[in-house]
Amino acid sequence: MPTSKTSLPMSTRFQDKLKQIRDASQKRSEASHKVRSEADIQKSQLTVAAFEYREQLEVVIDDFVKNFLTEAPGFALTRGFFEGKYMLALRLDEQLIDSDGQIGNYFSRLMFLLDPHSNEKTFGIQCRKTIRNRDFETHSHATTMDGVGREELEQFIESQFLGFAEGYFGETNLTKPSSLPI
Repeated sequence: MPTSKTSLPMSTRFQDKLKQIRDASQKRSEASHKVRSEADIQKSQLTVAAFEYREQLEVVIDDFVKNFLTEAPGFALTRGFFEGKYMLALRLDEQLIDSDGQIGNYFSRLMFLLDPHSNEKTFGIQCRKTIRNRDFETHSHATTMDGVGREELEQFIESQFLGFAEGYFGETNLTKPSSLPI
């Protein structure tokens, strides 16, 4: 017949520690919920507006990525942070044969670094391109965070995708290895 287990009562020392932890948490919570000044509220609103603007540009980049992937399906989109800026990058590693018949690993990427400046109400984008291990000139564009500025950035993004496509699909002395016969 199984015996019932009873739990031991909590020690007073442990209960005191738990109470200290809870009290400290409440004090931190109260301090973080202090009344905000009008300047704090405005700054928060500017930050939220910058994040919303960035998300709109991400949608634009995502649309270009989808279209690009129909022509170059091996690329993959990654997101993260690079040099303190939010990054979206198309990347591809591939093995290719050079004109001497040597197989090598080649890296290509199209990277956008999104850089909002909420206090100035401006937004910048930096684009870096690498095609088969060769880095190309970095291009940047900054403008106001409004409808006109967004159109400018969309045109900039499109021109960067087209420039990357011209370089990637352009002439090269590299070829893909053919499949081995079975």
